Amino acid sequence: MDVRSVFLNTTPAKPGHILLADADAGPIKSVPHIYCRESRRKDSFYRMKNLSQEFYPPPDKRKKPDIPLVKSRVVKRKWSGTLPDKYIAALTEQVSQSNITQWVNELCSFHTRHTKSNYINQVAAWLNDRFVEFGYTDIFAHEYTQQGYNLKNIICTKSGSVNTGQTIIVCSHYDCRMENLENADARAPGADDNASGVAVLLELARILRSVELEDDIQFAAFSGEEQGYWGSMAYAQYIQDNDINLVRLINLDQVGYPPSDNSVIVERDMGNLPDNNLPSEEFGTVMAQMAADYTNMPVQLGPTYGSDYMPFEARGYVVIGAYEAGDNPNYHTGSDIPATVGYSYITDIARMVIGTLLWETASVTDEAASATDIYIRDNTSDTGDQPSSYPHWKSPDIWVRNNPPDTEGEDPEGGHQPPINNQPNYLYTRINNKGGQPASEVTVKAYHCNPATGLIWPDHFEFMGEIILSESILPNDSIRVGPFVWTPHIVDHECLFAIASATEDHAITDIYNSRLDHSLLVRYDNNVGQRNVAPQNSVPGGKTKAMFLVYGDTIPSSNSVSIDASAFPPDTRIQVRVPRFFVGRAEQVPGFRVLRMNSRWVYLALAGGETGTIRDFPLQAEERGSVSMTVDFSYNAVDKQVYSLQATQERNSRVAGRYTIEITAVKETGDFVFGNPRSMELHTVKCPFWSRISQKNKIPFETIADGLARGYNGCAFCLNPYDTG
Repeated sequence: MDVRSVFLNTTPAKPGHILLADADAGPIKSVPHIYCRESRRKDSFYRMKNLSQEFYPPPDKRKKPDIPLVKSRVVKRKWSGTLPDKYIAALTEQVSQSNITQWVNELCSFHTRHTKSNYINQVAAWLNDRFVEFGYTDIFAHEYTQQGYNLKNIICTKSGSVNTGQTIIVCSHYDCRMENLENADARAPGADDNASGVAVLLELARILRSVELEDDIQFAAFSGEEQGYWGSMAYAQYIQDNDINLVRLINLDQVGYPPSDNSVIVERDMGNLPDNNLPSEEFGTVMAQMAADYTNMPVQLGPTYGSDYMPFEARGYVVIGAYEAGDNPNYHTGSDIPATVGYSYITDIARMVIGTLLWETASVTDEAASATDIYIRDNTSDTGDQPSSYPHWKSPDIWVRNNPPDTEGEDPEGGHQPPINNQPNYLYTRINNKGGQPASEVTVKAYHCNPATGLIWPDHFEFMGEIILSESILPNDSIRVGPFVWTPHIVDHECLFAIASATEDHAITDIYNSRLDHSLLVRYDNNVGQRNVAPQNSVPGGKTKAMFLVYGDTIPSSNSVSIDASAFPPDTRIQVRVPRFFVGRAEQVPGFRVLRMNSRWVYLALAGGETGTIRDFPLQAEERGSVSMTVDFSYNAVDKQVYSLQATQERNSRVAGRYTIEITAVKETGDFVFGNPRSMELHTVKCPFWSRISQKNKIPFETIADGLARGYNGCAFCLNPYDTG
């Protein structure tokens, strides 16, 4: 078999596996993701020792080797509901396009990053500061001298959680140049070459800071690349001299200029020392699979050339690279500026690379071969497949009952009841097993939180309880778990959350203890379910109020909030109160009409049948603001019809959370009692004062107990037994 023809075959591999195949002979075998780990023994390839005459000319990526690119035959795998697939999916979604954009712009703000300029050490200090901000302490400036210049590589190390004795390097060069290589004073922004690669390097370091990885990871920022790999050559020699067991290297150089088909080139070692070629191609296969699984980028396979992996390859180390497939006309010119690169493309490349690192060395149990797959449905059509189908906040497998299970006539399977404030309620959840083997030692934890979008796990959630099952869940069966006893204090809404784990099917939260956008857990981990509760009733022409919080990310972010009232009749009137800084920072507020404002708040109007958006306003890390809505309900609402109003927060162009208000139109009948929010009294339709109460002051409650729990008092005339004075 020609080792240069190792590809993913079009035949799907088993979950958690990849297919290694010969281009002519077809598939060889389906191998688990640990396959490449097992081939990384230090003595498995030859190390060059005598490199005293090592020299490389200044690289030119436009001068491509006479080896054609080959389209990778990767196929997007169907993710399993087990580890590591769902874990990788959730973490790749943490890549922030906003961060990448910011870092490209900051790097380009230096007049130049030319290796021989006075700015080069300022850039090195800036890089050091970024690693410190992420929380790293093992950072050192690897110093070297070339042609009389004292230069630095910035090396940030994340120690592995297991003492494997193995190191993986992710590297990019931070220097740049203009057409004239010797002109160290010319303005040289270097956005694509190579602020783009450095931005990816930084984003990987930020995300992986709190992730357990088995191997040591070094994030290496090299100087001197444009002069002929000065920094990487010095550091490759350092690695060799210090007998560091470098098992893999990923190089990031020029990853910002996409072609028309948005493809990326995965560069693999195809020459020089033959002993490291096959491991390089195997590693490149993993990266190609990650591109297929976690991005929409097609992959082209090509050779390594013209960048910082070359000194490492010459010493026999296993190297690959990510490189843009577009031909950038701004290469080594003053027009290589931030406005000319594709930030969504860079973001996808970052997702591909972080997926590769997690697949290779994440400290997580490989449960891909498990025959157990438990899940909590996100909606009535959900069958446990990943990622789950929309919507994600209406789990039918989470419900509330108002009475304890031993109450006469109480049926825990009787369906969901709106929670009643200030008294014990009883939460149940259903755990399903779509696997072929029983799920044993199942643990279920329940949580709740206040209404909000952009919720962060675990910061915004309150623990309700834990139940460990004494019995297994049989294949293709389910079991009810509960009750979890809970006394709510709901203003208008509540988010209920359940997480299940089993011996051979753990939840992401079992292995990841850091902060995470909660919507990533719900979408990518079928062990997690969410239900937003406390829908409201309204008479036609009635008034409904609601409030929710909008949270910033754990880092600065760009946000948009939209209110979708398209399901409401046109005569519905909605007033939205938002913090003034939301609107003041926003680029636009299409769909809304500004009513008034003061020093703290802006009041916006929205009609039924319309959608309004507060678009692109920045929030700092941990910053938040409250949004209040008053819905003057339609007089034309249909009795018993449920009308949904949905608020959606996008963070860095991705959905971060949704908040849904469901209002059921009800007639003024004896089936309900009605609260007057002005007098805080409950009335029946037979009350002698009924005709004096305006439509806007009639809040329907299904039970007297529910109204009393919300702070109302019985009317002295029509509900005298409940009048407490």
